Amino acid sequence: MYRWLNWIKGIQQELKAFLFFSILFTLFRIVFLIIFQSQLDTTTMDSILMSLWLGFRLSLKTVGSIVLVSLLFATLPSIVWPKWKAQGIRKVWYVFVTIFFTLLFMGRIPFYTIFNSSYNAMLINGKHDDIHAIINTAINEYHGIPYLIGGIALSIVFSWLLVKVLNINTYEWAPSTKRSKWITGILSFVGFGVLFVFLRFGGAFGYTNSINWESAARLNSNLLNETILDDAQALYRVKSIAKRTSELEDIHLTPAELHEKIQSIGGNPNSTRFDEAFTKTITTERLQQQPQSINIILGESYGLWPFLSEFNEPGAYLVEQGRKYAGSPKAMGTQMALAQGTGTMPAIIGLLTGMPDTGMYPNYSVGMLQEPYGLGIGPVMKKLGYKTIFWYGGFSTWQNVKNFALEQGFDEFHDASEMPSNETNAWGVADGDMFKAISTYMDKHRGEKIINVIMTTSNHPPYSVNVAKEGYDADKVRKNLPDSIANTDKQINEMGHIWYADHVMGEFISKEEQSDPTSLFVITGDHSERFTFAREQSANVFSTIPIIFYGQGIKKEWLSPDAFGMSIQIIPTLAELVGRTGQTYEAMVPSLFNQGPFVFNHRLWMDTNGIYLENEQMPQDYAKYMKTMRELAAWRLKHGDSINQ
Repeated sequence: MYRWLNWIKGIQQELKAFLFFSILFTLFRIVFLIIFQSQLDTTTMDSILMSLWLGFRLSLKTVGSIVLVSLLFATLPSIVWPKWKAQGIRKVWYVFVTIFFTLLFMGRIPFYTIFNSSYNAMLINGKHDDIHAIINTAINEYHGIPYLIGGIALSIVFSWLLVKVLNINTYEWAPSTKRSKWITGILSFVGFGVLFVFLRFGGAFGYTNSINWESAARLNSNLLNETILDDAQALYRVKSIAKRTSELEDIHLTPAELHEKIQSIGGNPNSTRFDEAFTKTITTERLQQQPQSINIILGESYGLWPFLSEFNEPGAYLVEQGRKYAGSPKAMGTQMALAQGTGTMPAIIGLLTGMPDTGMYPNYSVGMLQEPYGLGIGPVMKKLGYKTIFWYGGFSTWQNVKNFALEQGFDEFHDASEMPSNETNAWGVADGDMFKAISTYMDKHRGEKIINVIMTTSNHPPYSVNVAKEGYDADKVRKNLPDSIANTDKQINEMGHIWYADHVMGEFISKEEQSDPTSLFVITGDHSERFTFAREQSANVFSTIPIIFYGQGIKKEWLSPDAFGMSIQIIPTLAELVGRTGQTYEAMVPSLFNQGPFVFNHRLWMDTNGIYLENEQMPQDYAKYMKTMRELAAWRLKHGDSINQ
């Protein structure tokens, strides 16, 4: 009988703790907003309440983890051993957690004052700073001692309240019959299973409506977005960043070695600055009229395979718009191209740095370098006279993409929090709503020279856009499937999102072309290797992306029918297209107008004969070139632009 009594009593105690910490974290959020309320002058009450609600949901993960520890080490052992000091262990654990999070909250206040953020990568970067200076500054400039004393005092108060709550009498009950014991046991097992899933997804039962630290920034206010994160989730963010940064390459080259390597890949060995060593001068004006607006559409998972003849069905329907623009006499493009990597962030990093993939994440090193990477799309296009704008259908805090883009020469950054939409999920808004927001912006800025870099999101799990409502004909796809693609509802829906992303992209291009006949478009994808085929496909199918340049004055014959490339070649090619004679830009890789013998990405290389895995059997001169390129890129990312003499 004692087992059931202890189990029912333990559940009640854990439930009290769950409610206590849920309320405590909400209280922390309210106090945090009150302290920094000056930043909320233009914020609506609806947004504030939404921040508290999203924060409550996110904290379900944190509180659930806290309670799970007590459940495992206090409640469950008491079922086996009647003399187990469950209540004592429970109190010690929960008091420790209360003190820990109260002190973290008090530390968050000066941290936010300094960095305009809750705990972030600066905790990692700080280890390289003068610790004595940091402590001295915290004490003298940011009232570290009063905050510490206040934290200790509040910890005592909250711990006292916690113990009071845990000492409240519980209802004693135990099943008395065999049948009631079975029912209680089954309900407990199923109930905890359902509750685990619910807490795991932050108050949801699946990925589509879930929330986590990377998708939490859904509001158009930095303060509200940081309020959503409790301190456990903020520290988890730091841990995730630390894990990524620990994998970065560490490279050291002497100035002589650096000059030698720069020269070996065609750079100027006498330059004292890295980017300047790769200066190119435009000698041919290809477009008689310079485009007033340029739009680089970096399509989420927009692979080449639906463009290939072997997938004419259903490809002709799925990427009808992409095929239409690729086939236009006003378009030129590659037969196939290699993406920067297999993820979105490597593609963005490639475009913003202009350098080959190294496995490094400079997006988490914002603020460490004094100038942007001159090889990236932002500085290159600003030098040619364009206002640079980055559009992302997701949330700005994902992978620190907003701060990274703004540091890399972009004048503006716009994300999902600014885009009205009825089609949203944990990762952002539907592509159609993002394109509408871009068109609205452009209508207000006609006459300005603007380049938009547009990162779409809809063709990505959880694939939650109502594509049927948007006009997707699933039956047309089902009737024309090759046996290499599974005819399942899941796969049909996924292909519906390929269709949708392509469809709304086409609508955007059509509208912009009507509004600005000079407009130029670059259609490409961030990666391709996420689509699951029913049987294994060659790298030509699953690892390639399209690169299509479309607009007034472009001639198809400028690129050969069998042209191939790599994603970062978009930058010099665009510069050569829109630049005027005598203007300069900087690029480590040649434009598509100057076809090299091969291209490469993080694991593949391609020449006129096909695509191959990087291995010991590849031509040694190719291997040496790739190694040198990566070493130089890693050096630039880690050490900056200046080459010490």
